[in-house]
Formats: sequence, structure tokens, C-alpha cells
Amino acid sequence: MDIIHRDADFTNAMLFGTYIMVLMDGKMIGGGLVAEFDETEVKVGQGRYVRSSSTFVVAPPPQCSTGM
Repeated sequence: MDIIHRDADFTNAMLFGTYIMVLMDGKMIGGGLVAEFDETEVKVGQGRYVRSSSTFVVAPPPQCSTGM
């Protein structure tokens, strides 16, 4: 499980389209692609998460069910 926290890590995640899972207190609270970030928060998918209280983990994207 690769945890990212440096600006360079977030920049790489944006450039390479890396799926990021967002955790708080060990529970998943969001996930998606990094859209933007600054010193205090990161926009992942449709949510904005505070950097100091969230954990950002590189994860495989969720699999879609085809229903077949």
C-alpha cells in the first residue's frame, strides 16, 4: 500500500491518471483521480479532502460489473 503525501506524489498521480483511495481513521471516505491540490486540501474525484486529516493511498481502480 503506497501512501502519498508530498506535492511531487500528487503531481505524478495527476499526470499518470493514478487512482487514489482516500481514508480517514482507517475507513474509505472517497476515491478517484486527483484533480487539483494545494497545501491544505486535495480534490479527488468529486470530493475535497484535508491533507492533514486524510490518508491518500495508491490503489487499483474499482472494477465495473458488466451484469453478465
